[in-house]
Amino acid sequence: MENRLNTNRARRDQLTTLKAHTDAVGLKWAAVQRFLPDWAPDACQHRAGLIELEGFVARHFGFKLLQGGGFEKQPLPQALFKLKSDTSKEQVSNARQFATSVARMAAQGCTKPWNGDTLHHKDIRRLALSNADGRGWVDFEALVETMWQIGIPVVYLPNLPGKTKKPDGMATFVEGRPVVVLMKQHDHPDWMLFILAHEIGHIAKDHVGTDDGAAVVDEEIRPGIDAEDAQEAEANAYASHVLVPSGQPLRLNRWPKAEQLAQEAITYGTQHGISPGHAILNAVRHTPTAGQNLYPLAMKALNVLKEQMHLPSTPQICRDAMNRHLDFDALKSDTIDFLEKLKVL
Repeated sequence: MENRLNTNRARRDQLTTLKAHTDAVGLKWAAVQRFLPDWAPDACQHRAGLIELEGFVARHFGFKLLQGGGFEKQPLPQALFKLKSDTSKEQVSNARQFATSVARMAAQGCTKPWNGDTLHHKDIRRLALSNADGRGWVDFEALVETMWQIGIPVVYLPNLPGKTKKPDGMATFVEGRPVVVLMKQHDHPDWMLFILAHEIGHIAKDHVGTDDGAAVVDEEIRPGIDAEDAQEAEANAYASHVLVPSGQPLRLNRWPKAEQLAQEAITYGTQHGISPGHAILNAVRHTPTAGQNLYPLAMKALNVLKEQMHLPSTPQICRDAMNRHLDFDALKSDTIDFLEKLKVL
């Protein structure tokens, strides 16, 4: 009985120490606990186990382990932060730190080499169309698959463990290759399509750089070539040409009901090689409305499309692609377990 009490007391003490160390760097303890390895309870029975467990946290959450215990931020190269006027770099730094760590895991396990080819929008569109299973347009599923095939992992990471503002997306360069991390939470893949194409645009236009950990962090991606930031405008233009053959914005001449809008989008998309969901969102963004909010109509139409076309969700598409293209033998077993608990795999 006494030995059991001593063991439980030691475990509590070690966990209290670990919690204090994670709190100190802005990690939510409740979130950290969800991702700890199965061997964590045994490790917490002694000091050496705690050090091993802190090594796991440092490796997977993107921190540097201090001698004697505790963490500090892993040094990263200067990034390009595309932020709203009321957001500071510090407010998104934890998001970048964690996203970089997860991107590194995906890069280490990616089976396809990255050869540094120029990502011209015509080439990416052509490759994506070849992965679209005859659909005739570039959609989110086809573009995700294309990126993995050319050695650029795409990671969907909507749940972050830190106390941080969450960007829409990030393009980074780790382990000798670019990686795209999508952090905006939306199950409908057409909402994520332009964000993905925009981040590819940052890579294609050499905005990211090739220093390990270099990144472009986009807090909010606003489609349109008239963006005030020149690099954002360039990435938007690139995305538009990947998704729409002409690269030109679409507009609605009238506002039909959601069911009719969905059917017209399918017809229009088939005729012009544009994903119907993207056609709807593109038109809603660019149609003058005299103050009327068309997004509820767009959302209803997208839901009709999702049901009629049996579209998989954003997380399912990204998980399936990662499972197809990741070399599990290249990763430690506790890293695979971590990615599964994170629902990246």
